[in-house]
Amino acid sequence: MGLWARRDRAVDEREADGLWWSWRQACEGAGLCCRVDTVSGATVVVPQLVDIVLGPPTVLTIKLLPGQLVADLRRVALRIAPHLGAAALCISPLGQIHARVELLGVDPLEGTVSLVLPAAPGRIALGVDETARDLVQSWADDVAHTIVQGVTRSGKSVWTYGLLAQLAADPLVMICGSDPTGLLWRPFAGTRHAALQVSGVDDPGAHEALLQALVADMAARIAAMPADRDTVAITTDQPLRVVVLEELAALYRVADAASTTKDPIGKRIRSLVGRLLAEGAKAGYRLVLIVQRAEAVIVGAFERAMCSLRISFRTDNRASVELLHPGAPAEVADRHTTARPGVALLSAPGEELTRFRAPYLHGYPDYVAAIRSACPPEGPGVTALAA
Repeated sequence: MGLWARRDRAVDEREADGLWWSWRQACEGAGLCCRVDTVSGATVVVPQLVDIVLGPPTVLTIKLLPGQLVADLRRVALRIAPHLGAAALCISPLGQIHARVELLGVDPLEGTVSLVLPAAPGRIALGVDETARDLVQSWADDVAHTIVQGVTRSGKSVWTYGLLAQLAADPLVMICGSDPTGLLWRPFAGTRHAALQVSGVDDPGAHEALLQALVADMAARIAAMPADRDTVAITTDQPLRVVVLEELAALYRVADAASTTKDPIGKRIRSLVGRLLAEGAKAGYRLVLIVQRAEAVIVGAFERAMCSLRISFRTDNRASVELLHPGAPAEVADRHTTARPGVALLSAPGEELTRFRAPYLHGYPDYVAAIRSACPPEGPGVTALAA
């Protein structure tokens, strides 16, 4: 072996040895270890580092301790990464008891995440998590209903634009809903979706009429369901109805202000939303509730329980995070009060609490262009509750 080869090998050995010690110390500090009693006394055991491939990218192969899961490793990844000289860790299963850990030089939550359109039918890209993993959901199968919260300029509107841009072109999806802001539905004018969309706050009765029509359609679907099924079959003639309730708190405030003792429109609107949440999933309905803060007077325990997908962009305090993500570590909840725009927390079926960055549409004009490209206007022939 030549001089240069021996020197490079020595450098590699020192680097690998340093990684080994850093791994052990970081695991102990993060609590990813256990104490074992031996004949010579108690000793601390950490997940075994069985292989190192120096990069870039540098990749570690880890053997988990008995009883550990890959999710346990992901849970402490942010604590371990800096001690390994990495900005973040990309962690994936490797067989039954091993994990592959790639050291990332750049935080996946920095910068932006591009939204690829048109989207794959039936699959919705939610974003990229802090281990560079793509978060994808099936809106028809994995998700019952969704609730999204976040203060102004936190990124929830841009995330909503990206969601609708992915759903709009799917022939098995009909996008419906209420938008007091008057912005969300403007690109849908004249499209097949437009008849079931209401904007503005001038006429609370129009929002109630829309919700009444949706509840009636839901009830009709359930009544027509075959005896051997407990969910509606989604077809182009009977599409999945994604009902977006933008700024739900604003809708409730306007409806309450218009209510009287003889005409409690606010109470009726709340009742209609409750019915859609309780009965809609089996009838091919998916609600998306969008609020600045999921406080109990707006979104009660019942509404939160119906929403299996929960997303929090930057919030004003720890309690706001805990409303949608019970059991969130205090350090995560506190940190999220200063999260960058577009960075959110996610709770979903099959997912533990996850930090992610939402895909980005570059401003409202791009949202308009995406919707117009996905579903060109069809003219005035669209009627209410048409497929």
